[in-house]
Amino acid sequence: MPVPSIPTDSNSFARSANAAPVRSSPREGELDWSSLDRHGQSRRLSLRYRLEGPPTAPLRVVLGGISASRQVQCWWRQHHGRGQALDPARDLILGMDWLDHPTGVSTADQADGLLRIVDHLELGIIDTLIGASYGAMVGLALAQRHGHRLRHLIAISGADRSCPSAMAIRRIQREILALGEELRQPERGVAWARALAMTSYRPPALFDQRFAHTDPSQVAREIDAYLGHQGRRYSHDQSLARYRCLSRSLDEHCIEPAMIRCRVDLVGVDSDALVPLAQLEALAEALGPRARLHRLSSSYGHDAFLKENNALKHLLSSLIETGGGA
Repeated sequence: MPVPSIPTDSNSFARSANAAPVRSSPREGELDWSSLDRHGQSRRLSLRYRLEGPPTAPLRVVLGGISASRQVQCWWRQHHGRGQALDPARDLILGMDWLDHPTGVSTADQADGLLRIVDHLELGIIDTLIGASYGAMVGLALAQRHGHRLRHLIAISGADRSCPSAMAIRRIQREILALGEELRQPERGVAWARALAMTSYRPPALFDQRFAHTDPSQVAREIDAYLGHQGRRYSHDQSLARYRCLSRSLDEHCIEPAMIRCRVDLVGVDSDALVPLAQLEALAEALGPRARLHRLSSSYGHDAFLKENNALKHLLSSLIETGGGA
């Protein structure tokens, strides 16, 4: 499928990392446009974004999992702020909400939408895209489709495609969503689909440690309370249709490593069952000398990018500073 042409303004490439940073207030906005879906049908898409930092500073695009939003300072606050890896006094930080649509949205659609924002804001080249989980997949899609607009990709716990075991879990989740829809209890469907997801984000050993009691009834009560809380909280922010759309997008993600030419730093976690290290090792090999794989040891599994604050802070700071260079 041909890559659509994204209009660009040649003047947008004048932004320079060498210019003196000038403070500016965060800027939020929304873009609307028409696009064709995979079946060639026209659809209307809408995307919200948030830009923060000096306009002349290096552009850092930051994308998280399907629960993340344009508010990077909220969902990744441990790495955002003065003296952190993402410093709005030093970096121009761009975040966005995820696209969703009843006909489906691919990671390529997300990547194209991101580039529309970059062009709308006349930002030119993306110096660094830091993506975690789904955001890493979108980053890889951008690197494949618009690699000339990206200097450096840091992809954390995201690969060229979803592994079968992760797809199986999400298939069950979508059935739970469908049951919630049939029962006219969409929030309940979202809550229990999310509860199932929580069992895959973190390894069994962490659950064993958290719910370590000799009384099985006490274990059951605490697990019920934990999953119930996580599910209800998520259902307040995520609609059933949006959850289903992004779940399918995760499963349908597929890129060709040979088409990526920019620098890529992959970050994998030894306890991540959703994106196993072996999968990232294979991706690094397919990407060749332009890629490096960094291994993190963590007990948090796929959630390590939200929990391993110290290790990730040092790694991110180093990778951003060197721009992926040796």
